[in-house]
Amino acid sequence: MGTAVAGIKSMIGSGDIATEWQLVMSAALLTMLPPLLVIVAMQRWFVKGLVDAEK
Repeated sequence: MGTAVAGIKSMIGSGDIATEWQLVMSAALLTMLPPLLVIVAMQRWFVKGLVDAEK
């Protein structure tokens, strides 16, 4: 089991191997979606924690 970055890097071919960029970009997008969804869903609590910490 490798990390997502290592998996995406292994998809990029070198030398004679043609890189299928549409698959690489799809994998990168799918890798970024879960953290983005967590931030969007919990943004209210992140801001509330920052504001309450200063009081």
